[in-house]
Formats: sequence, structure tokens, C-alpha cells
Amino acid sequence: MREATRGLLWACMVLAPATPWAADTTTDILQRIPAAARTVFQLYAQGERGTSSGSAVVVGPGLLATSCHVLNGATQAVVLQTGDALPVALVAADWRRDLCIMRSDQIDARAAPLIPASQVNKNDPVVSMGFTAGRFAYDLGEVTQTYSMAGSRVLRGSAAFAAGASGGGLFDAEGRLVGILTFYRLSRDKSMFFAIPADWVPEVLARGIQPRLPGVQPFWADAQDARLPFLQAVQYEFEGRWDRLADHARDWLAREPAALEAQDTLDLALSRVGGAH
Repeated sequence: MREATRGLLWACMVLAPATPWAADTTTDILQRIPAAARTVFQLYAQGERGTSSGSAVVVGPGLLATSCHVLNGATQAVVLQTGDALPVALVAADWRRDLCIMRSDQIDARAAPLIPASQVNKNDPVVSMGFTAGRFAYDLGEVTQTYSMAGSRVLRGSAAFAAGASGGGLFDAEGRLVGILTFYRLSRDKSMFFAIPADWVPEVLARGIQPRLPGVQPFWADAQDARLPFLQAVQYEFEGRWDRLADHARDWLAREPAALEAQDTLDLALSRVGGAH
């Protein structure tokens, strides 16, 4: 993951991405980083449990999206880029989807165009942007899989991000916002990075602040016996349990024959059965 201070962002040197994109694709996406970066803010939220930090991305006039788990019951929150801390107020929240929308009348940054996840395909180039340890950071990668959920698709990719970047933006090669950085699984050889779809934003905004019922937590934090099928598959893949992953994928396909990600999961498992160490 590449880090840069705001003042140095425009002139920072960047290595070529690990993904073998065409040279013109790499050039295009790098040229669009500065404009997209202007939509990404650092977020500080304070509550009874102390102060948490994350990121937020502009999704409309005076509106910023972030991960609800960053706010986590905060009583007040501020965002900043290079200047003063600007207070924000919560205007919409879906705690299950882990998507919260905040408003500030002091933010005039123009939102990046938002596109639905249905227009995002595997192997599409993407760039993650957020703040980590107080510094702006970004990384180039690609979409490696998409998973159906709540009328859209959760995005999995290789564009890395770390603690503090949750709530930041995932942008495509055209500089359009495709996802909100949400959670990751890290290991030496099998790191995975996930973003919820940006096209959830209008729907969540229209419903306003939903009550946070007891026991409700982000979908990705469910206990093992309550996980969505794709999250259970991700866990088996992460652990290298290929036989178990194959069995799970077969059950998944039996329940959801049209789930292309279930077939992809089965293909992956079968290709690795007997090859795990």
C-alpha cells in the first residue's frame, strides 16, 4: 500500500501495479488519483468508549459515506483533509450493511460519479483510498470476485488497505466510486480486501437512520454458524480448507443454482483439493 501526505500526493512516485495491466490503463488510473483523492477525508469519532478513527468519502453535496463500525455509537464526529476539523452529523445508517451517511454544510468537495456494482467485473482495475495512521494511503489492484447481497454485489479485490482506511473509497479506472472500503483478511500469502457497493448509498440515505437493535452487527462480523454463504466460503479459502470449501460450495449451489460466485468457489476448491500443504 502506498502512502503519501496530501501535499506530496500529486508528485509522488508510484511503482507499477502487480496486476499486468496495459501501460495506458495504468497511466489513466494514476492520472485520476488526485481528483478522486479530494473526495476522501479522515474521520474521527468520539463516544463513551473513546475515540476511533477511519475514513469517509464524499457521495453528494455535503454528504459523506463511511463504515458504521468506525462510528460505533459515537456522540460526535469530525472529518478533515488538510485544514480544520469539520463537524459532521449522522443522517442515515444501516448497521447491518455497515454503511452510514453523514452531513456537513462546510464541505464543498464534489463527489466522484457513483456506479452500481453490476457494472463492475472481475479483473477490472481499481484503486483503494483512505487514511492509515493519520496518512493518506492508496493502492492499485483489481476486482477478484463479486458476491450477491441485498440487491447489489459486495466487491473483493487486491487493492490493499489497512486499519483506519475503513469508510474510504474504492474507485475504478475512470475515477468513479464503486465501493466503500469495509473489511479485510490478512495473511502472508492470502490477503483479501472487501468493499460494500457504492450503489447502496442512495437506498440507505432514503431510509434515514435505522434503529440499532440489540445484537445487530455488521454482516461480516457474524458468528460462524450465522455467516452468509460467501463469507463462510471466504473463511474456508483463507484457512486453506479446500475439501470443506468444495462441500460448502456444492451445498451453496444446491440452494442457489444461479449463484455464479458459488460455481467459481467450487471450481477453485476442486483445483486445490489434494494440493494444500
